Amino acid sequence: MLASSLMARAYADDIFKGRRFSKTWQADERFSYYKDEKDVEIFKNNFVLKYCDGDKSGKWGLVSLPYRLGDSQKGSSNGLGDITLGFGPRGRIDNFHWLLYGALTFPTGSFEKKLGNGRLDKKIGGFFTYLTAGEKFEIDGALEYNYTGKNKNKINPPDEIYAGLLAGVKITDNVRFVTGFTDIIRNNIHSMNYRSVIRYTVSPALHFELMGDIGIKNKNIIRGNSLTLLVRYNFEMPVI
Repeated sequence: MLASSLMARAYADDIFKGRRFSKTWQADERFSYYKDEKDVEIFKNNFVLKYCDGDKSGKWGLVSLPYRLGDSQKGSSNGLGDITLGFGPRGRIDNFHWLLYGALTFPTGSFEKKLGNGRLDKKIGGFFTYLTAGEKFEIDGALEYNYTGKNKNKINPPDEIYAGLLAGVKITDNVRFVTGFTDIIRNNIHSMNYRSVIRYTVSPALHFELMGDIGIKNKNIIRGNSLTLLVRYNFEMPVI
């Protein structure tokens, strides 16, 4: 199930990750494809709704609703994955932007069909973005500690640490590019990936991202690659 955990972290870090979006709400739809060396394939459609307020300080939250379709030599399965709810403070100091959070991942996905981990996970973490003057260059990072719960087989796996660090540049007024590394560690399991992200901004409200992950270093886990398309839309809730 660690491959599924890696896919679940597609939200963890990318362009402008620590900076608030242009409106109070953001709808985030992402389509991912993952394949490992054993020809296990995972197709994932993940909808994330995010809330964010304030400028120099405020609060933010998210709900993540994943839907997965898995395929391997042992068969295929599809359905709702594990839902995540998160909330925390956010702020900025000049060009340094940060988001902190606590989150719960609930065992809503079928454990028997390998659509979920079958346990309640508690997470703490944060994102940050540093921008140079004029927003020409940026550094983005993420760090998360996952306190894993006991699954339906009464097994409590080791806790997980996730980290990512990316850096990039504005290519044109509408296009940005970042690249770097992400890593996940669970006791004697280790998986490092090379990540690249390109963003095309249609307007302040709408942008698209294409994210690629290539497995470059692993221990006690099968190596895999993934490709993710993200569509994000910023909006205000109508006043009734």
